[in-house]
Amino acid sequence: MLIFRMTSFSLLRLIREPIGQLLLVILPLVIISVLGLVIGPYQGMEGVPPLDLTAITTIMGVQFFGGTYLMSYLDSDLLKTRRWRIYSLPINVTVYSSSLILACTLFSTLQGLVMVLFTSLVFGVAWGSFGWVLMVFFIFSIFAQSVHLLLTLAVNNIKLAERFSEIIGLGFLILTGLMFPLPNHPFFHFMSSYGNPISLGKMAVMEILEEDGQGIAYLGITI
Repeated sequence: MLIFRMTSFSLLRLIREPIGQLLLVILPLVIISVLGLVIGPYQGMEGVPPLDLTAITTIMGVQFFGGTYLMSYLDSDLLKTRRWRIYSLPINVTVYSSSLILACTLFSTLQGLVMVLFTSLVFGVAWGSFGWVLMVFFIFSIFAQSVHLLLTLAVNNIKLAERFSEIIGLGFLILTGLMFPLPNHPFFHFMSSYGNPISLGKMAVMEILEEDGQGIAYLGITI
């Protein structure tokens, strides 16, 4: 089908984005590696290892920023720089934009898989079934692309839309309680669990590993 051919070309285009790879793959892995050296081995203690919790939360957070690819391409191809060139071609613009969304979703998911494999092999982070993790990443990536699509269409200035994206993404990360403890208040309890998409993704990944946590994992991915 045409949409899949367009998607393959968009994926090739995404691969040639070295800055994106640096910011959304290499930098998070460097941060996790440094934290792994600082935290050290986790032995003789109960609960989730701190590095596992940090790695899973960080990588879920990075997945959200994968939507910036889509934001950039939509702005340059369909709204600004190459708009008239694209619209003059004998292609269906709806199919083309859908291929961009699909390509960015798949590419972001694959980036997540690279980080999962690295943290699993190097630091022994327990991810469980890679198939389940990929599904969680794919669904979360669709959410991220949707948010960035709405920001692109709602905000006329792409730079301002990018700032909104950064504020939203960092806000989600802060509300997970990863950076610092949150106040003991029902609002923050809700926002650090069911009210936060990053926390829901983390919940779906981590609870599936627990003996009685499958129901919570399914609830997280459903929400």
